[in-house]
Amino acid sequence: MQSNDPIYSTPPTNRQSIISLTLGVLTVILFCGNFLIPLPFTSLVCLPVSFLLGSTALIYGAFSLNRIRKHNESGGFMAWTGIISGGFVFLCILCMIVTVASLFIFSPGTIQPIIDGYSL
Repeated sequence: MQSNDPIYSTPPTNRQSIISLTLGVLTVILFCGNFLIPLPFTSLVCLPVSFLLGSTALIYGAFSLNRIRKHNESGGFMAWTGIISGGFVFLCILCMIVTVASLFIFSPGTIQPIIDGYSL
């Protein structure tokens, strides 16, 4: 039983795009979980970790898009999802850092009463 129809196979999925997607999802979960989990000092752990995971998702996504184009692999959607989610959280944390730094630089008189009134 022979057929003259060509056999089509799907291109392999890029592993870096899968890693980018996974890191992007973990970034969003840690970043949003930071504000939803009512435990003290959660942000001291979750924000730096989500910042690192977001930047890593950006890097893996960019490398995987380059490799997908060169080697005709699939997984572009996963790479773009990792880039967008990692980049969004990366940008949000960067904006928070700039905001807090600008508060200390441009209006230190409004921060000092908050720090003096804070007690553990």
